[in-house]
Amino acid sequence: MSIDPQAAPQAAQQAAPQEGGALDTLAAFSNYASLEGGQTPILGHLVLYSIFEGKVTVDMMHRWFLELGLDSAFVPGEIREIDAYERVTGKTGVRVTYSLDGAPAGRRRRAPGDKEREATLMIRHVSREGLRLVRHLVREVRDEGRSRLTYDTRLAEVVFWRDPLDSGKPGKGTLQVIPDHAAITALAPEEQTKVRETLDKIEEEFRYQCRYLTSDRLRTVIRTYVEALQAVRVRATGGVYFVHRAHADTLAALRELAERMGGGSHLVRVPLPDQEEMREMVIAAFTAKAKEDLNKLAADIAAAQREGHSDATIAGLHKRFRALQAATAEHSTLLSSSLEETKDALLLVNAQFSNLLARSG
Repeated sequence: MSIDPQAAPQAAQQAAPQEGGALDTLAAFSNYASLEGGQTPILGHLVLYSIFEGKVTVDMMHRWFLELGLDSAFVPGEIREIDAYERVTGKTGVRVTYSLDGAPAGRRRRAPGDKEREATLMIRHVSREGLRLVRHLVREVRDEGRSRLTYDTRLAEVVFWRDPLDSGKPGKGTLQVIPDHAAITALAPEEQTKVRETLDKIEEEFRYQCRYLTSDRLRTVIRTYVEALQAVRVRATGGVYFVHRAHADTLAALRELAERMGGGSHLVRVPLPDQEEMREMVIAAFTAKAKEDLNKLAADIAAAQREGHSDATIAGLHKRFRALQAATAEHSTLLSSSLEETKDALLLVNAQFSNLLARSG
């Protein structure tokens, strides 16, 4: 099969960097699938993934990692009830808006000058006191000009009790929803129903969030695992990675893992032929990222020299330097390239780091 060496990098530049990119974008790479079993040597793979919400528990992840032969160190930790509470009652949590004019939007007949009104039920922070985190369900009425007409400060308390059984587990706790019946019954019957449905939804969402991993946590599993394979980010904005062929089996397992997450989640591996232009693309991407990381490390070392430093600070800086050094050595071998520019920058940062250590001694 004849392969255009420019096609893959051009397609990568067109791929959406954000999660949830269209499958049409991924289909642009379908012509390269036959490389896997063909005669053209493979340099590695471009990796793209989109992870969506699915009903995945921590126990399921442990089982899948074992079945797929993946490193269990990347399995996410247990879900904390306090995090579930923060999500359900936070800015992106439960919020309900409805009309007060008794007809669907756009279908009401109003007298000239009358403005459509709508009510919004939302949760607002009140206090953190000892074992209790307190938030209130409030009701706000606005007109179509966004002028606030009324504001009821408490229709219910939504309380999180920290670890009431004293289990000692971080983030442990329980939810308590306490309706203010007097405030609720003062509303019209239709609104009373809305409020009670919203309170039920808060409890339901909390139970769900305590059981299932969020899409953000699932996405983090895939991203951190891919990056741990010494992946090279080939787009400055992220979303597309190069992974060397040495990790092909692990990528196949991650692909299966993403599919098991459900909700349309997927990971796509695009084989890259071992050709000069492909190597140049990957080397340029690695060099740019390494330069960025080294400049940041150099700035942090200089700041430590100016402002003083602790043993923990020095240990952290040294860990970052060693990681960059190891990545450069590995990619130099895998890509059959000297990566001289990055190695020269490493020498300069090493000298700077040695000076910092001498001063601390």
